[in-house]
Amino acid sequence: MLNSIKTGNFLYDGGALFGVAPKLAWKEYYPADADNRCNLVMRSLLIQTGTRNILVDTGVGLKNADVMEEFGFFNMKDITVELEKCGCKPEDITDIVLTSLHFEHCGGTTAIGAGDKVELNFPNATVHVAESQWKTLLAPNERERYIMIPVDVMEVLKQDKLHVVKEDEQICPEVELKLVNGHTEGLLLVYIFDGDDTYVYTGDSIPTGVNVHLDWLDAHDIDPLKALATKKELLDIAIANKQWLIFPHDARFACARIAKNEDYYISEVSELTDCNQ
Repeated sequence: MLNSIKTGNFLYDGGALFGVAPKLAWKEYYPADADNRCNLVMRSLLIQTGTRNILVDTGVGLKNADVMEEFGFFNMKDITVELEKCGCKPEDITDIVLTSLHFEHCGGTTAIGAGDKVELNFPNATVHVAESQWKTLLAPNERERYIMIPVDVMEVLKQDKLHVVKEDEQICPEVELKLVNGHTEGLLLVYIFDGDDTYVYTGDSIPTGVNVHLDWLDAHDIDPLKALATKKELLDIAIANKQWLIFPHDARFACARIAKNEDYYISEVSELTDCNQ
């Protein structure tokens, strides 16, 4: 079973979301407000296989909610509360996959408990993080030093719950992880096999459905050429195998199938089961 969990929204500059693509090109595809900001969602996934409860990304969390509001975050929710709407308690989570350690993807891994102590939201979960992401967290580069917050995940290491992903690997028969580069070093793509369907959680390699256009890259991509190559390979494989792509930040719909003529485009849209509704 695959469930979508929305943990909040944030306003993101359209020029950042689509990079060098001019607003004239994308404005009909994704709306922006008067300040040129696009409404994005933080979408986590709950994958229930029968033997495992796997959570993909945890949103920005509530530890720094007042600060995050100043940066355009709103409608922020406690992921543990949203999870229980799916009939799953925090202690039932066996695995967490953090596609990156950028704060809007991993902040909900921890919370502030009694005595202002940082606590794990999911005390029994093994947390899967790419090796290069962890190294960047410990020694951040100039581009990512402000979007990685060590307190979000350091308790995972202290509690011996960290699993460092060094190469593509399988969590279980239904879920595989693939390492890619471009948006950041060591972004994790999550492949979910559900009967005849394959779903791919794209992480920020393709943040929204509009970003399937090949050259519409996020301006915060660390290496645009690698990001472009990663996206093209992901899209070509998705088309060849009729895979569904799940977008972490698209506020309009959760997932879609892709086709191609002169460029890539959305050919079919689908909604996942949504625990928030």
